[in-house]
Amino acid sequence: MLFSRHIRKSAGLFLFFASQSSLAADSLSLEQLKSMDIEELSSIEVGIASKIPTKVEETPAAVYVLTSEDIRRSGHSSVAEALRMVPGLNVGSVSGNSWAINSRGFQETFSNKFLVLLDGRSLYNQTFGGVYWDMNDIRTEDIERIEVIRGPGSAVWGANAMNGVINIITRSSFNAQGGEVSTTLGNQRNELSLRYGGELNTDTTYRVSGKVQTTEQNSPTQTSGLGFREKLAEDESSQGRLNFRTDTDFGKGSSLMLEAGVFRGKSEQRMFVAEENQITDPALYQQYRGLELYNILGLFQQGLINTNEFTSLLLDENGDSSLGWDCLTSHCTYDIRDEQTYEGAHLLGKWRQVSGKEWYSIQAYVDYVERSEYQIKQRALSLDIDLEHGWNSDLGDFAIGAGFRSTDDSIKTNRSFTPVLQLNPSNSRNNIVNLFIQNSYQLTDDIRILSGLGYEYSSQTGVQWQPTIRGLWSVTPDTQLWSAMSFSSRTASRIETGAIANSAYRVETNGDHAEEQLSSLELGLRHSFTNNLSIDLSAYKYWYRNLTSLVILRAFDPIASTPGELTFGNDAAVDAYGAELAVDWQVVPSWKLQASYSWISQNEKRLASNIESIISTKKSAEQQWSLRSYWDVTEDVELDVSLYYVSDIGESGSQILLGNEHSIDSYLRTDIRLGWQLSPQAEISLIGQNLFDSTHEEFFSSPINVGGVSENTDVKRSVSAKFTLRF
Repeated sequence: MLFSRHIRKSAGLFLFFASQSSLAADSLSLEQLKSMDIEELSSIEVGIASKIPTKVEETPAAVYVLTSEDIRRSGHSSVAEALRMVPGLNVGSVSGNSWAINSRGFQETFSNKFLVLLDGRSLYNQTFGGVYWDMNDIRTEDIERIEVIRGPGSAVWGANAMNGVINIITRSSFNAQGGEVSTTLGNQRNELSLRYGGELNTDTTYRVSGKVQTTEQNSPTQTSGLGFREKLAEDESSQGRLNFRTDTDFGKGSSLMLEAGVFRGKSEQRMFVAEENQITDPALYQQYRGLELYNILGLFQQGLINTNEFTSLLLDENGDSSLGWDCLTSHCTYDIRDEQTYEGAHLLGKWRQVSGKEWYSIQAYVDYVERSEYQIKQRALSLDIDLEHGWNSDLGDFAIGAGFRSTDDSIKTNRSFTPVLQLNPSNSRNNIVNLFIQNSYQLTDDIRILSGLGYEYSSQTGVQWQPTIRGLWSVTPDTQLWSAMSFSSRTASRIETGAIANSAYRVETNGDHAEEQLSSLELGLRHSFTNNLSIDLSAYKYWYRNLTSLVILRAFDPIASTPGELTFGNDAAVDAYGAELAVDWQVVPSWKLQASYSWISQNEKRLASNIESIISTKKSAEQQWSLRSYWDVTEDVELDVSLYYVSDIGESGSQILLGNEHSIDSYLRTDIRLGWQLSPQAEISLIGQNLFDSTHEEFFSSPINVGGVSENTDVKRSVSAKFTLRF
């Protein structure tokens, strides 16, 4: 494979191996997690908010932890699905292999204000800004926990963590000994996964894990095919991945983790792209069909006639072309049935030394990914090295760190008829240097102040500073109040700074494109009524400035066959505020309830008629709630029920759409899992998802976010059986 050549070239650079940047608690076994009460779970230490190990209940940030037990009992088979359980996260299935996930608004397929990490390794894609979730569909049984911070994390994690951070932490091989085989069979997803762990010597263990997985097509929506072409879902996928990990305990607080992984897969998609007419000479339009005919598609693309009017003009009663032409303007809307292929590999090392009141860590990784789709072919090779040092003193707890990241990417046109999307330059290197310092100071017995400052220099975007100050007041042993003020930023993606488009709209790049900025204020309350009942409430006010906008310099004129012209600016500004509530209640030892509710309001400042924001504020649900019940019917039988409600999602209101954008109705999703522990080594689960609704839509991507009208699909009802055998 192509990536192997790049990995071999970079292997000589891979000199440092480090421990995980978050000094979290040791791995917990399934039996330990099942037996812990709510108070004990809230005492798990996390470092996602400051890199200083802190109990969840004492962290001055909106932090939530999904444990491996939460994931197992939810029945979710992917990380994206499991994130539905996090209060305040917007999670929507775009299709069977594409997701729109973000925190506190600005939800999109490429949600560019949210950072996702896997064992501290960034999954953020710099081309579009965001995460390809289909490429990161890891084996969920390997996950120890998922730490999520909702709200700015840039002071620690750098730019692009404006709205939050997800850190997926996998199990230590010390806690994954022996063998495990798991198979899932269902009408929507089939998966076979395995894991085997053993000892290399008394101090070193290893874990080998892998999986193969396929997903079937969902259902097309009512508006599929832009309302006038065949309704098809075209969203099946398949992939395989293999991982190897070793963990060594040298004693005296010193440990080393080494990990390597490879993956390869494909995801189907259907999209509509405006390209130059490949068949018809524009000079012949009027001669053959007359002005009133060749203008039809242009009128539809500009929103001057609706779908029904367009269909009646172009199709006969049998749905066939009544004119004999697929396109009668200078630019045609092509129906693309595309197979996206991807592959990648990584090498990761983490070393950690903890001695007394000090700790040190070094982390380094090499990461290669390649993705090929209709418009472009992407390759990226990254080298990342991070150093950290922490210590306790009379002035409080300190953590300082420095990092260097270098990414070489190549982005070229691929299978499109015309170069619809290009980037200038097509090959680029971005070197990033980042520094941070964090201090946690106990001001009084009840008040602790956490302050931090992040610095980042990028060879492409320059210097950015990311300060934060947070405070926690322990009102009583059972009640904590916290607040935070932060300034964060997001660097522009490659699309925003170097895109060249040749379609119905041509793009003129803006070399002076600035970073997006966020000033934020957060407040929070945590209270434990008893050891078995607690609440976690947070509220926030955000002021976004310099948001990326799309400036329409000239509208597409189908009559004159004149393409439109666009450029990127920083004209948009948004004020947002909201609240999130999470409740944990261990009703009785055998029955636990978890509930959450979130609400958000986003107000976009008025823009000129020819300017629109690149990610609309209208695409996030105003309200969401969930209710999950975990019931141990007997010692061997578990019954788990989850309800997820999401309110309406509106249209972006874009002026350059090719048609078909629509709002998404509210929906209530019901998932049920029945688990039976056949023996200590064998377990079987019957899982039903979206049980009381045959299909529903969850999200529609904005064309300006994905480079065309990417077809969303209806989420189907799914039923599956999962069998796990441990040996």
